[in-house]
Formats: sequence, structure tokens, C-alpha cells
Amino acid sequence: MISSLIIIACELLTLAVSLTAPSASIRQSRRLDTHLLPNRVIAQFPAGIWIENIAVRSNGNLLLTSFLPNATLYEVSDLDCQTPTVTRLFTVDAITSFFGITETSEDVFAVAGGNFSQSAGIGKGSSCLWSVDFTYGQPSYPELIATLPDAALLNGATTVPQKNHLVLVADSILNAIWRVDMKQGRVDKAAQFLPERESSSAVNIGINGIHIHDGYLWFTNDTATANPVTGALETSMYRIKVDDNGGAANGASAEKVLTLPSGAIDDFTYGPGERNVKWIAANKENKVFAATPDGKYAVIAGASNSFEVATATACKFGRTRADSYILYVSTGGGTINGTTEGGKVQAIDTTGFRV
Repeated sequence: MISSLIIIACELLTLAVSLTAPSASIRQSRRLDTHLLPNRVIAQFPAGIWIENIAVRSNGNLLLTSFLPNATLYEVSDLDCQTPTVTRLFTVDAITSFFGITETSEDVFAVAGGNFSQSAGIGKGSSCLWSVDFTYGQPSYPELIATLPDAALLNGATTVPQKNHLVLVADSILNAIWRVDMKQGRVDKAAQFLPERESSSAVNIGINGIHIHDGYLWFTNDTATANPVTGALETSMYRIKVDDNGGAANGASAEKVLTLPSGAIDDFTYGPGERNVKWIAANKENKVFAATPDGKYAVIAGASNSFEVATATACKFGRTRADSYILYVSTGGGTINGTTEGGKVQAIDTTGFRV
């Protein structure tokens, strides 16, 4: 998520509690050759606009949350045109930033928000979850569902399968998973991976993207560690068995399932269709990875000195027959070799990806 803005201000923190060793079948992450895929720009925003997360409506339109400079929800339509249409739906002035977004029922979305300042850090006590309903046309404004007064910095969000009124939201400072009942507005903690600690202006980003898949909650840890042999920075993905309510299953502990040669990883998705390939945005690394269930991985877009997917934050596959194989990647933009660009959406054609 926000690691490329703030990692220079903080020490790296190792996710060290309740993590078991990976099973033998997934212990070794094996690299494939770089497999760059064809892509094109869908939407380019001005410098200073950071697109944090992405969702896809049932009609195929994209919804984009902005982390900077304000909490805005954008919609991108006419994706098959040479110049798709970008519409600003609304800006919530009560907070500074939007974070994760997840669909709770057809054309209804939960959006996490709160306050963040590059100078002052996080605004604890400002976290909240909103609902945006498109079923009656374009919403004029979102509905505030719940406040999360004990949360420090919200990040990725996901809906609990079969109980879509329950939404899980990652807390990157507390390394916790908050659960919100969208019907009742109740908030509790579904999982805690590190002891709670007081947050400060020095922000350590831990748990980032989260998704429930095949009965497990999968999550990325944005805190990099040094490879004991090479000294190069690595980041990892974990999973933990969850119950029907999205909480950690009785006796379950998190296990490491994938390690990538990257100083940061952000949100991710699966696909296309029923394929079990993970597609992972690598944030300040300016790359997108693809990883197979057996631990093979490849860079499929971007490079350290490229604007192609500069500060890649999240990714989702299209939902129409025409673009079900297209991976849409949101970015925060950044500065490379003295040139600054804003966030954007890049469309990556994954039909040529082979493992």
C-alpha cells in the first residue's frame, strides 16, 4: 500500500508471532524467467493522485479508491475504447484517504477509509467503513456503516464467502484483521498476528492485501527481511485457516506460502477464472508478479526504473466475456529519474502467460 511513501521513515518489522514454517510442498519459491506480458494504459491521473485499490462492478466498470490527496472514489467505464471514461463519483471530506474496497453483494461495495498525513503519519481513531450502493443508479454519497476507533491504519479488505454481510479489513500497524458486520455495524477482531502496540508517526507496514480463498485467509506482509544468504530484501505471503465467519479457525496458525525477491508487496488477486495463479502488486518495486500454486513466480509487468506499473498497489481481473483475461492494475505513481507521474490503471493481457 503506502510503503514507498513511508518506508524511509521506519525500521523494518518482522512478522514473527504465530507463523509456522511452510509445508515441504511450498517451502521453496522457484523463479521462472521474466515473462513480460502486453499491456496498455487505461486511465492516467495527474501527479499527486495515488490510486490505492481497485474493484470491478458487475457491468465491467472499474471502481478506484484514492489514498492521496483525498478520499475519492472514481469509476472507469468504456474500457474497450481507446480512451476510457474516468468519472469522479464523490470525495469524502471527513477523512483524508480511502484504502481497500470489496463487493458485499451485487453492485454494493464496502470501502475502508481514514486519515493519513505524510508529515504527521496516521490518525488513529479516524478509521471507518462505508457502503456504496449502485443498485439504484450512481450513488451520490456513501453510507457510513461503522467506525473502528481502535484501528490504527486500515488497508486491504475482503468479503467473507457465504456471509457477505461480514467484511474483513487488514490493519497494517497492529497486524490485525478487523471484522465488520455490515448489517449491524458491529466491529470485532477476527485475527491478531502481533501483540498490540501503540502506533506513532513512524509507520511500519505489516499486513497489507487480504483475500479469502479455498477456506484460507491469504495475506501479504509488506515488511521486508534480508535473505540470510544473499542479503537481498524479500517479502512473503501467508495463509491461515478460517472458519465460516472469517475468523481464525480453532488451533490454526499462519504459515508462509511464498517468498518473493522484492522490497515490498501489496494487494493481489487470483485468476483468470478458476485458475489458481496469484497476481501480486509489488508497490515500490514498480512490478507485478505472477505466482503458481507450486511456488514458481515471474515478473509479468514493470521494472524498477519503469513507469509501466510504478508503485503497483492492487489488481483485479475483468468480469465480462471480453476482458475476463485482462488484469487491471492500479498504481500510485511516483518519481523516476527526475520525472513524476500520478497513479493510473494498466491493463495486462494474461492470455500468453504459461507456467
